Amino acid sequence: MRARLPVRCPVPGVAAAAAAALLLACSPIQDNNGNIPLAESMEKIAPGKQTREQVRETLGTPSAVGAFEESDVWYYIGKRTRTVAFLKPEVLEHRVVEIRFGVDGRVSEVNAIDATQVAKPDPVDRVTPTEGNEFTILEQLIGNIGRFTPNTER
Repeated sequence: MRARLPVRCPVPGVAAAAAAALLLACSPIQDNNGNIPLAESMEKIAPGKQTREQVRETLGTPSAVGAFEESDVWYYIGKRTRTVAFLKPEVLEHRVVEIRFGVDGRVSEVNAIDATQVAKPDPVDRVTPTEGNEFTILEQLIGNIGRFTPNTER
């Protein structure tokens, strides 16, 4: 008579691996978008001291530069978010740093704005009408029958 060897089931190992994968999939992911200057770097910027080039070396390239008469304004815009699985991202920090330069090319004013406190615009739900007819899929398919002529000149 043959002796039976114990058979081990791989299911507990597979179940543990699947559970670990599910736990890792639900861990939050943090994203940094834009340029959020560090507090240590912001402390170095003071009105009347730094030039544009010194500000660029300290904080990096600005996210946006003012247009037209406001060309002497630099904006550093950044947002930090955390996303868990498929849920909507949660905004952890959203800041705008505005740096104004004087006529002499040196910093004249530094303003830090917490963009999470800024009012968000409320979009309008209206629909813009378009020209033309609206056909169903069946009308489009039937309407194209016989419209095309074969190209025999090749």
